[in-house]
Parts: sequence; C-alpha cells; structure tokens
Amino acid sequence: MFNKILFLNKDKDLFAKKIISELKKKSKHLSVISTDKSKVKIKNNIKFDFIFAFRSHHILKKKLIKKAKYAAINFHPGPPEYRGIGCVNYALYEKSRNYGATTHLIDEKIDHGRIIDVKIFKIRKNESVESLLNRTYKHQAKQAIQIIHSLSSNPGNLEKMLKKNKGKKWSKKIKKRIFLNKFYKINKNISRLDLKRKIRATVTKKFKPYLMLHGVKFTYAE
Repeated sequence: MFNKILFLNKDKDLFAKKIISELKKKSKHLSVISTDKSKVKIKNNIKFDFIFAFRSHHILKKKLIKKAKYAAINFHPGPPEYRGIGCVNYALYEKSRNYGATTHLIDEKIDHGRIIDVKIFKIRKNESVESLLNRTYKHQAKQAIQIIHSLSSNPGNLEKMLKKNKGKKWSKKIKKRIFLNKFYKINKNISRLDLKRKIRATVTKKFKPYLMLHGVKFTYAE
C-alpha cells in the first residue's frame, strides 16, 4: 500500500480514469492533477512515495522530481525507438511492423530516463493513426496498472524491473512539435506512393495533412 501518490494526467482521459481507480485502492492519499491548462504546483513540505505521469503535457522540473521518495515514473505512448511527439505518425509512415509502450524513470530530459518496462505489439495492416493510438493507450493503461500493483506490494520491485530492462535503450533521435508540424505539410512534388503513406500517417478527425500553393493552404478532405 502506498502512503502518498501524485498522478499527473490529461484532462478527461478515460484510460487515466482506470489508472486512478486502481491508485485509489492502492494508496492512502492520492493527488490527481490535470496538466492540460494548469501548472503543476506542490507545497514545499509535501512528499510522495511515487509520482506517476500518464499522457501528461509537462516536463517535470528537478524540484518536483525530488518530491518522490522512490521515483517519478512516466508511461510513454511508444517504444524506445520513438521518443518525443508524433511517435505513432512516424511509425505508420515508416511502415513499422511493431509498436509499443514504455515505462521509464523521469529525469529532466524528454523520454530519457532509465527504462522500467516495454510492451510491444504488432501494427495491423489497416491501422490508422486513431486506431493505433487507441490500442496504444489500452496497452499503456494495462502496463501502468501492472506496475502500480507490483510497486504497491513492494517498492523494491522497481530495482528488479530496472535491472531486467537495463539492456533496453532509448533512440538518440527525438521528435519535437516543430518537426511534427512540418511532417503534416505535403510537398507539391510528392510521389503518389509517398502521398498514400503520408495520408495514412497523418489523417485524424482533428488533424489533416495540408498543401501550401501560392500562399493558399489546401487541407486534405476524404
């Protein structure tokens, strides 16, 4: 059983709610903060056994990371080969056969801390951005709950998991928002085959690839 836990998540996230439900069973005191619009502010005298982040928008500063007695842990929606933002998009564009979810220690860099656990699953032939994201979040939530159960029974299990996965390393390349924005822009000289790949890797209900021609923006419509 945990004493105090801090859980950082995306507002109105159904998968996060499942994790919160489990954390309520496993901790005496649970603090939940949505990082969509607010800054993460914690009183100086408060300490937590663990800090967990699931689809959180903030990079934690060293001061907050130090508030975790054992560790600050992030659940990343992608395998170690894909760091940063837009991981699903790049995996589909590159025709990766597999994808995954990675649990790791949080440090001051993005998707950089020691790896605790990796779950790998196959990408389906008819996979879209939204379907792959949905499947990834399901795997993430399941992975998170399994790790929470293990750590609540014995925090020492963290070192066992780190030791078991010490051979797993992050890619040296990291994708930022600026790269993803450029990825959505279609070159007017793009080939038919590459256009098909780009559409598959970018189209969602909310976001679409686009073409700029003579200062006019043309957005893809199905």
